[in-house]
Amino acid sequence: MRDLIIQYKETLCKLERAKISAKEEEIKILTSMISDVTYALEWMKNAKMPGNRRGIERRAAYQREKSYDSLLMQRYFRSTDTTYEWDDENKESIISEWERIKLEDALSTLTKYEREIYIMSRGRGITQEKIAKYLNVSRSTIKTILYRSEIKIAKQVRESLFCESS
Repeated sequence: MRDLIIQYKETLCKLERAKISAKEEEIKILTSMISDVTYALEWMKNAKMPGNRRGIERRAAYQREKSYDSLLMQRYFRSTDTTYEWDDENKESIISEWERIKLEDALSTLTKYEREIYIMSRGRGITQEKIAKYLNVSRSTIKTILYRSEIKIAKQVRESLFCESS
């Protein structure tokens, strides 16, 4: 690959020198050729398509999959006992016993702190910034905890007998 990059650089230099003494109609062609060679060189040097900020191997950062059903989480939260001082709404019993078992199994891998943050965010729809203010931590801490919680829940859902789709 290094040899190819060296050859492309030499070609680029030759094209730029030729452009200096070229006629007007040849300049358009040489400019196009210089552009193509520069594009190919950038691709070879960076190992990804020029112009993209991230390679395809990091594309998932833009296409995150959520491992929860937000409506089910909210129904679950509305039907559980009041365990947090910030929760002051009336409780409803709107999910089945089986759904409750599945959700409790999925959330069972979380610590009490992670579970509280996860339920505040996913169950109540409270923003990360408000959660951070309430708990006196930074927003990035909340973001990290939610990310790790989602990984734990996704793993539990994959491996648990209770969480299998019915």
